[in-house]
Amino acid sequence: MRRRSGKPLLWGFAGFALGYLAPKWLLARRKESRRRRLDDELPVMVDMLRLLQGVGLSIDQSLQVIANEFHGMLPVLAGEFGRANQQFASGRPREQTLLRIARLFDSEDLKGLITLLTQVDRFGGAVQEPLRQFGGRLQENRRSRLKEHVGKLTVKMTVVMVLTLLPALLIIAAGPGFMSVTRSLQHSQPSGGR
Repeated sequence: MRRRSGKPLLWGFAGFALGYLAPKWLLARRKESRRRRLDDELPVMVDMLRLLQGVGLSIDQSLQVIANEFHGMLPVLAGEFGRANQQFASGRPREQTLLRIARLFDSEDLKGLITLLTQVDRFGGAVQEPLRQFGGRLQENRRSRLKEHVGKLTVKMTVVMVLTLLPALLIIAAGPGFMSVTRSLQHSQPSGGR
């Protein structure tokens, strides 16, 4: 009589765990990837909005141009603003369509831009100077995040260098001294027989 092995049960459990966890993991990675692309695209979009406002386009026209013409440069934001423009054209209020984008990404910088655009849409007024200030703040935030990231990498690199280079340095620097001490100890021991 053959003993049954537990391998089929183990493989079944592993398959179930993989099937349960893999979609969550993949969605989390995709969300994080889109979030990083959004953070990269947002300063460019603010500059493009400023440029389009400078040539005399309204906010609606500027958002339509960004959605229709800049898919290559702003793939995430152009797609989202394209959907927002379609919803606005079908009768939804501009503020509601823009706030949907802000809730979707959960980005404070994007929420700030949406708030700025909805205030200008609601109350009117010049938008170029607020966009310039907002773009400057975005660049400064990005610069500070990069400095923080570099600071963390410096600490990690120090640990790696200590773990990899210090043993080699000790072997090179202290190795000859250690070898001469062991040789002298061997020579100083009496070699007398019994």
